[in-house]
Amino acid sequence: MLMSPAKSNKYAIPVMDNDTSPHPESSSWGHNIALHAPGLPHHKSRENSLRAATIHSQCAYSPNPTYILQMAATRADSESTTPRRQPPRSLNDLPDEIIQHILYFVPPLDIILKVQRTSQRLHNLCSQPLLWRYHCRVQFKYWDPKHRIRQKFLGGVGDVDWQALYAHRAKVDLETTRILDSTLERQVDRIQKFELIADFGYDAKDTLLQHCHIDEEAEDVLARRYYANAILDHVHRTKALAEWEKILRGEDIPIERALGSFDLFVLHDQPGDLLEISDLLDDIVTRLCVETPDIAQLCARKKAIAVVKFLRAYNLTGIASEIAYRDLQNNYIGIALQDQGHPSLPLISVAIFCAVAQRLGLDAKCCGIPNHVHAMICPRNNESLDGGHLTNDNNAEPMYLDPYRSDAEVPVWNLQVMLAAWGIQEVDQPLFLHESSTAGLIVRTSRNILATVHEFRGQVANTDDNHHPTVRLHANPYADLDNAFYSALWANFLFATQPRSEVRSQRHFIPLILEKFEHLYPMDASLIEQYICPLFNNPSVAEHWELHEALRVVRAADQTPKQVTPRDTLAARAIKYKVGQVFRHRRYNYMAVITGWDVECGMGTDWCAHNHVDLLSRGRNQSFFHALVDDTSIRYVAEENIEIIEPEVPIPLMSLAGRFFKRWDQENHVFISNIRDEYPDD
Repeated sequence: MLMSPAKSNKYAIPVMDNDTSPHPESSSWGHNIALHAPGLPHHKSRENSLRAATIHSQCAYSPNPTYILQMAATRADSESTTPRRQPPRSLNDLPDEIIQHILYFVPPLDIILKVQRTSQRLHNLCSQPLLWRYHCRVQFKYWDPKHRIRQKFLGGVGDVDWQALYAHRAKVDLETTRILDSTLERQVDRIQKFELIADFGYDAKDTLLQHCHIDEEAEDVLARRYYANAILDHVHRTKALAEWEKILRGEDIPIERALGSFDLFVLHDQPGDLLEISDLLDDIVTRLCVETPDIAQLCARKKAIAVVKFLRAYNLTGIASEIAYRDLQNNYIGIALQDQGHPSLPLISVAIFCAVAQRLGLDAKCCGIPNHVHAMICPRNNESLDGGHLTNDNNAEPMYLDPYRSDAEVPVWNLQVMLAAWGIQEVDQPLFLHESSTAGLIVRTSRNILATVHEFRGQVANTDDNHHPTVRLHANPYADLDNAFYSALWANFLFATQPRSEVRSQRHFIPLILEKFEHLYPMDASLIEQYICPLFNNPSVAEHWELHEALRVVRAADQTPKQVTPRDTLAARAIKYKVGQVFRHRRYNYMAVITGWDVECGMGTDWCAHNHVDLLSRGRNQSFFHALVDDTSIRYVAEENIEIIEPEVPIPLMSLAGRFFKRWDQENHVFISNIRDEYPDD
């Protein structure tokens, strides 16, 4: 995590303030070193200032402390008009301002552990708040909300113990890496290790991202990337559920954060979290204000039209083709804001409009008309939408917009005709022309996601590259489909009923959530315990025991060392294939990698009957192999159905294989095992 400033620009937190800390990549910094650097006294002699500026102008592209020392000595000899003085022979001979700038190029941990302990003078210079605010700012991009880091950066430099804050983050980085290393070493206690890192919250994200992007040459590149991503996913899910919990408590949460929580379930190591979504919307508002400088003076109606015209002009709402309507990516506000095509369903398009309009002072809301969400703008502060004073209730009528389809105002009679066509009686129509609750929009989004998941699975056999719906998020499409489905289950469970004391309609989601938890998300045990178990505390209900038994089984399995399966018998040594070999199924044609084996079929009679094992040419009396399939499933395959292949790189498996393997052996065309505690001879 700890880097020289020259390599840390991409980690700078996206906050603008009046910080004048030097940045090595700033073209103006070198020539202003003596006058504008942090901590530099302005009353120093002109000779020292000019000398310092000249020194740095010649070493701007080689910011090396030794070089600065040499240049200081050279200039002292060649340019001085006073009698020749002894050139500086050590760091102590340099002025404070030069040493302070050298310190910006010393690794922060070296400052803490070495330089600061050298002398009292260096201790004082190393303790300058500006130095540590600079390192906090450029070394770390993501901070846990408890730090309120943006407020700290905008406040006075002396108001925060920046060195202590940096030391805290450095400790979190080191501890996160230590726990991750331990997670990779053995297949035991991984749930506890996930929870330990999750306790750091967003403070762990920078380090996890470093491991997600580890160099291809790393000895355990696949395993490290996989588990770093898995832990980061768990951190993101924790944050998403916490955001939804605020809504359940009655807090007023911005629509972009409520819907952006779905993005967190599929985000992985990509940008687009809740704060970044907010920043993207802020940027849109800034661009809009530049293009329409008088927008603040417009009445509410004209301002709303200006917003929707801007969004439509820049393709920030809607989708390119209705054929792609059910594509999974259309359900995510973060993807809609970042993707080049900005695809979004009507609900997401309206949410983007409302988020932008609200930033401009409009009372913009989502109107949950069946089948097609619209935006509505309501008058505020006793002022009509056209800028006049409200005199009666008629002037308080809202205006409606459809950012998904058009930049024109939608007349209310148009919506009434639409509702009538859907069989909604006139007396009931006002219910559908009012604001939708945030909880209702979350449930509606979850149902859109479920519709795509079901439709995708229904046509998965279609091999046409142009078929829809598609799943183009950030990772393996099948893994992302699982993540999206999981998010929809959680949303439906949490918001299924109001008030929450009524759990009847929530019960049918529990088996679905537990099935995903047991097979794909065992690290979410703490989330099950926090959000689901308290609703079923009564031992007299079946769900109480179902939940506690599932948690007990998953935690016990995680805490138990794997049974060692060596090739120490004639039968084991005769097994044809090894862990790490890639194969294609002879009958079903899927690609998979072997993750384990049995000398003969280890399943029970019912499983064998269901899968027609006895109809195989060699029946149960042959080796069977556990396999990770490119659709994320784990399967049990008879030896006779395996056809070993040796691809250059098995692309569909690469993002999944880290669960069991360290890396891909390009020379031998096999995966290198990371489960030798279970299969020591493979």
